[in-house]
Amino acid sequence: MPEVSWGNETVRVLAGRYELVRFVGRGGMGEVWEGLDRVIRRRVAVKMLPHHQDEASTERFFREARVAGGLSHRGVVTVYDMGQDPDDATLFLVMEFVDGRDLAALLHEDGPPPVPTALDWAAQTAAALAAAHGAGVVHRDLKPGNLMRTAGGEIKVLDFGIARFVAATNKSSQVMGTLAYMPPERFAEQPGDARSDLYALGCVLNELLTGHTPFEATEPVSMMTAHLYRTPTGPGTRRDGVSAALDALVLRLLAKDPADRPASATEVHDELRRLGEEPPVAPAAPAPPAPLPTEGAPTAPAAPHALPTATAPPPRPGHQPSVGRFPALAPAPAPAPASAPAEPSPTRRRVLSLGIGAAVLAATGTAAVLLSQGDEKDTPPTADGNGDGAGDPAPSEVLDDRPSAPASRAWVFELASILPTAPVVSDGVLYATGDGTTHAVGPENGVSRWERETPGSLSLAAFGAVVYVACADGRLFAIEGGTEKWVFSSGKEGSAEVVAGEEMVWLAANEALFGIDAATGEEKWHFTAEEWIDHTLTVAAGTACFSSRDGLLYAVDAATGAERWVVSGTRMSRPAHADGVLYVVRGSDTVHALDAASGDEKWSAPLDEEEGLWGPSPPTVADGTVYVGGSSRLAHAFDAETGERKWTSDDAGGLAGSVPVIADGMVFVAGLEDDEGPVYALDAASGEQRWRYPTGAQVGGTATSGAPAVADGLVYVTNELGVFAIEAADGRGP
Repeated sequence: MPEVSWGNETVRVLAGRYELVRFVGRGGMGEVWEGLDRVIRRRVAVKMLPHHQDEASTERFFREARVAGGLSHRGVVTVYDMGQDPDDATLFLVMEFVDGRDLAALLHEDGPPPVPTALDWAAQTAAALAAAHGAGVVHRDLKPGNLMRTAGGEIKVLDFGIARFVAATNKSSQVMGTLAYMPPERFAEQPGDARSDLYALGCVLNELLTGHTPFEATEPVSMMTAHLYRTPTGPGTRRDGVSAALDALVLRLLAKDPADRPASATEVHDELRRLGEEPPVAPAAPAPPAPLPTEGAPTAPAAPHALPTATAPPPRPGHQPSVGRFPALAPAPAPAPASAPAEPSPTRRRVLSLGIGAAVLAATGTAAVLLSQGDEKDTPPTADGNGDGAGDPAPSEVLDDRPSAPASRAWVFELASILPTAPVVSDGVLYATGDGTTHAVGPENGVSRWERETPGSLSLAAFGAVVYVACADGRLFAIEGGTEKWVFSSGKEGSAEVVAGEEMVWLAANEALFGIDAATGEEKWHFTAEEWIDHTLTVAAGTACFSSRDGLLYAVDAATGAERWVVSGTRMSRPAHADGVLYVVRGSDTVHALDAASGDEKWSAPLDEEEGLWGPSPPTVADGTVYVGGSSRLAHAFDAETGERKWTSDDAGGLAGSVPVIADGMVFVAGLEDDEGPVYALDAASGEQRWRYPTGAQVGGTATSGAPAVADGLVYVTNELGVFAIEAADGRGP
């Protein structure tokens, strides 16, 4: 890239013409600069994209840019020029410079605008989409950050065609978007069309009206689950002045099935303009809370904001709503008749292929997620290599010589689950979740003991004979022997994590931590953090610790909820506790030891990891050693007293490791970035690999949910195929 010196400053110039004046920002699709066109002395915006090192991708960039540049509408940012710098092959777009702020910044700084203003902004966006869709162009990444409000109050849409270019030129993916605004069909490998943009517009409109996206979650897994299965509520439940007709429009835009959404962006524009002309709605009296379902009572869908029949879209001839394709979490759909073939649901691999070739692309204020995809593989690999269920199960890869062992006790419990939780073993029972149901299984033989409906299960914990299930709708179930003891409702939809004790249960739900009586389910206390809790809860020695997105680590009294101390810094993992010391991974590159009583640091040690998709796992502590699953290596081991590194396992070819589990002198860890779903056993003293067993499908949606459980000489792990029990001694599997 040519550089021109002006006094003591060096000015970068693209293609000998476009002077880069000021850096504006960086997102998942490249850098944006304010520039100067030296030929006609015009202020411009320059977007520079990472170059894909092949001729075909460069040609595709120019093709997509020409299509986007051909759009002519006052609501679409005009593309002036495009090119490739001859010096470093940087691809760039030159666009009109919009003097204003994007809606993401406006929402962050000013909060939601008045309802009429929100309707106006959404209507302008719909008009721009209508023009693009009429020209055959789909945006694919509509979000507040791509909507600019000019000083004159106009809304302009940025980045048409760029998402499609990035997705098409990544060899491992064809699914691109920002999770909070991504329609459910995109997770099922469907390409999406104009109605996918309408779903994203519904997400944006909901945020303009309430300050929140329809589904709030802190991790990719939780957000994907919400888009696929959770039924959104109308914005009128969160803000006064939103009419029932506006609620109905938002919910139509957010329909799971594209066929249930409005027919076109023009239709949406006209409806928004009509609603904008209606008089404001007077605040309604709050409705009484709905009672929790009782034992044996039929479950009915919640209706927090009833929609009048007159505003509901008329049914189309021959069309059925999309409940079957993308079912809501509650209520569960009735089983299909035995004679009717079940329509295949998207597998976990399609929905969440956060594996080889995937990347999380950081964007300003949000995350753009690129999901990998590949050939479908719904059965474990077989010894003959067919992967079709024929022949004997694939043997594990044993790396040392041992005498022959007795007959294997390994088994597999079939359990269809797109986003499985980690299994839990307690009081001689193994618990696992799938398809909105919690299952109790005999850990010695994999035989079902009971099952119980728990829609949207996100986290499991057990103490004695009671299992606790935290769900995406904010409920916490306590179940003993298949019978419901009690249900606690936190009122916090989204992320959830539960830890169980003898007298109390602790539930982290979004930004709140609840202390709950284990016997009755009554709330004893709750503590509210500054930011979202990110599945980081641990309770030990009378202290509950958790971290938040803003880099704070909280310690509160586990019995009363009183704050003990707060440590600030880079975002921190779930801590591990041993002998009065907390061990935590800070950021993506350092493990720290903190005094549990004060939060003071005792030592820190670098992980020396390459940057990876997953990031390091939370630590585990056992026998004076701290173990951490790496982001590009299976595991690390550090001396718990000094922080001195003992070993690093690098035998798996750059796979991220789950939370390590220690038993019988071995470290058990799942390889998270492998479609074979391997489970590894490493020597706890040296890190040397003892065996590897491929389960046949990718394990875990996070480093925590992918963690194995170990009991009585068996290792248990879950994937989309079910729960696998593997011999801990030699890795023999089912």
